[in-house]
Amino acid sequence: MFRGSHELTLDNKGRLAIPAKFRDALSRDFDTQRIVATLDSRDRLLFYPEGEWEKVEQQLLSLNVKGKPNLQLYQNLLLHNAETLELDSAGRVLLPQNLRRLVNFDKDVMLVGRVNRLELWGLEQKMAETEKALSIDPDELDFDLSQTDLQL
Repeated sequence: MFRGSHELTLDNKGRLAIPAKFRDALSRDFDTQRIVATLDSRDRLLFYPEGEWEKVEQQLLSLNVKGKPNLQLYQNLLLHNAETLELDSAGRVLLPQNLRRLVNFDKDVMLVGRVNRLELWGLEQKMAETEKALSIDPDELDFDLSQTDLQL
């Protein structure tokens, strides 16, 4: 499983060095060196181990999008931008130019583990999102959490 986050830099060719901890999880937990990258928003890319992506892909294809233009657009965004990437011998992946062109970040990035997937954020966007989370009113958060089954 993928956990933790790493500040990284894309090289001049658009390659991303996947940290050893994530490479190990990819091999050990998912038995692959192939990931599928797709566009989720202008702020981040999603990386799934190939087998996990196939599950997500089936869920996306099963969505009832008839008469729901936003769901249709989101389904298309994920499916039409999905690219299979293979780690090279140095543990890097080359981010396709079409994906790099569509996100709002350049070289400084943060790769975040999210159990069955990785998220690639622009460093500034991720730091802003973290700051926003840290600024949540504690009483409001306590109330919202009390409406769930989450036990921390």
